[in-house]
Amino acid sequence: MKQYVGLDVSQKETSVCVVDQNGKVLFEGKVASDPGALAGVMHKRAPAAERIGFETGAMASWLWHELKRIGLPVVCVDARHAHAALSVRMNKSDPNDARGLAELIRAGWYREARVKSDDSQATRSLLIARSRLVCIRRDLENQVRSLLKEIGLLFPRAIGGPFRTHVLRLLDDKHVLRSIVEGLLAVHQQVEEQQAVLDKRVRMEAKSDETIQRLMSVPGVGVVTALAFRHTIDDPTRFRSAQTVGAYLGLTPRRKQSGEQDYNGRISKWGDRLLRTYLFEAASVLLHRTQRWSILKAWGTRLMKRVGAKKAKVAVARKIAVILHCIWTDGTSFEWGTETKMA
Repeated sequence: MKQYVGLDVSQKETSVCVVDQNGKVLFEGKVASDPGALAGVMHKRAPAAERIGFETGAMASWLWHELKRIGLPVVCVDARHAHAALSVRMNKSDPNDARGLAELIRAGWYREARVKSDDSQATRSLLIARSRLVCIRRDLENQVRSLLKEIGLLFPRAIGGPFRTHVLRLLDDKHVLRSIVEGLLAVHQQVEEQQAVLDKRVRMEAKSDETIQRLMSVPGVGVVTALAFRHTIDDPTRFRSAQTVGAYLGLTPRRKQSGEQDYNGRISKWGDRLLRTYLFEAASVLLHRTQRWSILKAWGTRLMKRVGAKKAKVAVARKIAVILHCIWTDGTSFEWGTETKMA
């Protein structure tokens, strides 16, 4: 008899529900959120498990890999899809959620989420840590600028070491803000040094990957964007078409259609926020800083004149995502095209 298992995972304990192919509950209980403990319960209570499902979450990737290594048929369910199905239940509890997940797995009415490989997960951790350091450094610089602006001290744009030099030159040793700002600058220097360490690791990983080198042939796409795309997508073959990559990253507009009403709204902003930000920055670099002509730049420039800069950058970011996917799967590089007179 086929068995289906739903797991409602929390930090300490996981609610387990086992149902048979007819929907009859065979077991309900709780176990520690540990792969070994979960495997023991599966072998004892669900030896003929057809599928074992749980929602995406902070611990989902780790549990999926650990349970997969010991041969259990685990699937990771999209949390948005699971929430929509479980929200119809009157009472919200961990056992009820586990039973609802078991029913979803049994019926097959779920959307399986792709779990990233260990290598991609490690690289994304590197990129996320680097992004956090960049945000901290920028916040410190803005705070120091704000403190100096309140007393009428202004200086040109600068980051990193030149920023600290400008600040210390404006404040003499006897100034009341000197001791306050020096503490912020000391932290700023430490953050910059640690960011430099992570930047070096990012460049080393990009240099050793031939796919990333080809992705960087797209104008506006640098080391960080290419590396983020490579390890966020992880496996390009899971997309039927390159056009669906834009929707996966939340760069396509929402559609609302009911009766005679039919219109497109703003972009969905689903998917990975960090990569979406990098693609938007790549589009900005392409449209405003890249001097060399390309068909992509010409298209984006015409679009910017028609719909405005912000919408054009989003459209170009979506186009860049599609091009990156095509380059990855085809094994080619970016084609600049032959320059023609722009309209």
